[in-house]
Amino acid sequence: MGLPYPKQLLNFNGKPLIAHVVSLFQGLVHQIIVPTPIEYINRFQEILGSSCKVIPGGATRFESVKKGFESIDDLGETDLIIIHDAARPFFNVSTLPKAIQLAGQNGALIYASKATDTIKEVSNELNIIKTHNRDYIFLAQTPQIFNAGLLKKCYEQYKPSDHPPTDEAAMFEHCGLPVKVFLSKHENPKITMNEDLKLIQSSQQRIGHGYDVHRFEPTRPLILCGVTIPDSPGLLGHSDADVALHAVIDAILGACAMGDIGRHFPDHDPEFKGISSVELLGRVLSKTSSSGFNLINIDLTIQAQIPKLSPFINQMIESLSKHIGLPPECVNVKATTTEGLGFIGEKKGIAAHSVVLMEKGVSNG
Repeated sequence: MGLPYPKQLLNFNGKPLIAHVVSLFQGLVHQIIVPTPIEYINRFQEILGSSCKVIPGGATRFESVKKGFESIDDLGETDLIIIHDAARPFFNVSTLPKAIQLAGQNGALIYASKATDTIKEVSNELNIIKTHNRDYIFLAQTPQIFNAGLLKKCYEQYKPSDHPPTDEAAMFEHCGLPVKVFLSKHENPKITMNEDLKLIQSSQQRIGHGYDVHRFEPTRPLILCGVTIPDSPGLLGHSDADVALHAVIDAILGACAMGDIGRHFPDHDPEFKGISSVELLGRVLSKTSSSGFNLINIDLTIQAQIPKLSPFINQMIESLSKHIGLPPECVNVKATTTEGLGFIGEKKGIAAHSVVLMEKGVSNG
């Protein structure tokens, strides 16, 4: 997955993935053993405490499981060994008693789900060689449960080649021993690829509201959503006075509980004198993104008696979409008058309201 640490340390439901998976089996088994990368063994021990035995693992799954098996205390020939991937946190433990019963009767059992896609066997050149009957194709999962005596016998007989088995069931097959399939469901996925991270990253959605108002200043250009509106007085402000973007920025900051535009870009700081609000928006999005927030959609209402803004709505949507990185269908811009009422109706300035939806994923590591 390209992570700088083992994926078992990813955050899931507020704690490391490995701690969550271990907790699934606590109280259901006599002993839990966790083989880990040796350079992280102290970290795993710190996380798991006395809930299990943490040992140095091997370079492959085969080696790690074998080391775990060999470290079991007071192993009996008829004991059952449960092997489970720490990257499968969604396992339904309520199915385990039935699976253990069947494993005791059969000597070996694996959880597996029935294939739902058509299975194609292909060549190295990615040409289809054969289509398999998916009625007889199952996708192996864990837990995998084995009689300790049989597992020991397999370890003694099996000599791994350059390509050790990807699971212990394959070793049983090689030794000519039958393995029973316990029909599982697809709700027991393994966290393997980067795209799988979304399965364990819980998220929260937040709504933010922003409001801003600026008075007219005839000597300045009118800029709304980064679009220059011709034949209209501009707005007074320390920056380019883009009242629409200021409302959007405040809404984004509000959703993220990060204050307001004045806190981040004070109007007495010469750095922001005349600065483009598009630049300010970019800086805010960079800050919120680094804090784990993603923008979902924007709804913006501009209140102006003058100028007539409807001819520029599409341009403003396109500009907003471009600068925030959302498709146009996730950006809505509306313009309305105040029917001649208030300072807006008296043509003294423009106001804007914005509502945004943000999503925050739980950070990992």
